[in-house]
Amino acid sequence: MKRPRCLLPILLAAAVGAARADTPLAVGVAVPPQAGILRAMTPEGLSPAVTVLVDGSQNPHSFEPSARQLAALSRCALYFSAGLPFETPLAPRIRALSPNLRIVPPPESVEGHDHHGEHGNHDEHDPHFWTSPEGILSAAETMSGAMAEADSEHAAEWKRGYEAFAERIRGRESAMRERFAASRGRAFLVYHPAWGLFAETFGLRQLAIEHHGGAPTAKHLAELMRTAKEEGVRALIVQSGSEAVRARPIAETLAIPVVRLNPLESDPEALLEATAEAVSASLPNVPQSEKPDVN
Repeated sequence: MKRPRCLLPILLAAAVGAARADTPLAVGVAVPPQAGILRAMTPEGLSPAVTVLVDGSQNPHSFEPSARQLAALSRCALYFSAGLPFETPLAPRIRALSPNLRIVPPPESVEGHDHHGEHGNHDEHDPHFWTSPEGILSAAETMSGAMAEADSEHAAEWKRGYEAFAERIRGRESAMRERFAASRGRAFLVYHPAWGLFAETFGLRQLAIEHHGGAPTAKHLAELMRTAKEEGVRALIVQSGSEAVRARPIAETLAIPVVRLNPLESDPEALLEATAEAVSASLPNVPQSEKPDVN
């Protein structure tokens, strides 16, 4: 049986409308941890199409997006900025490609604050907000609110997803506060200062080999190694294989191992656990007399 021709435009329009309704919301993020935070609180049954610019093997400080990535961003409704240096010249390019794209800034609670720590970069803020519970929660709240606005039909579900995720992160933070309670004031050693926020959260001190965003001066390195020896630092934390190569002579001089820790791990909860393990391995041993009484 043939349908009347006058119904064909109506049926086609309905089919197109249904396809658009089923199209997942497209969003962009700068780094994998942001994508992980978004996935962790995404309501069941929803699956936003996420474009991640920097993968886990690239340097986010010197990254340059490809033409394909820029094209993908032009189709996004939201872009969640991480406040990294490469995003400053990127923003006007994104707006030119897609004037309606909403660029969401990094969490206000950590943006612009200097958390690089002792022997780190004191002339710029620490953008690695995803390495601490505070930063993860701030990012999750910002992202959840923006997703609820863009996907208003599921606003309540986005709120519940955030609340469940936040409860898990707070639980991990509480356990870590107990874990590091006896180590407050003590220092851990890193090559690149990516864990300043983590250190501040738990009352620790980050000693960083990199100086002002580059290789250390002879004076800086001598001071840092003297401090590391005096305080009994037990490991040197690096992010990548190339960092490990540069760090190995320093570690050998200090007679400590090199520990690999990826700050671009996409699972935020796994990243917190891995960070706690690596930092614990680097922190000096706590004398038995200084450990808190748990009884």
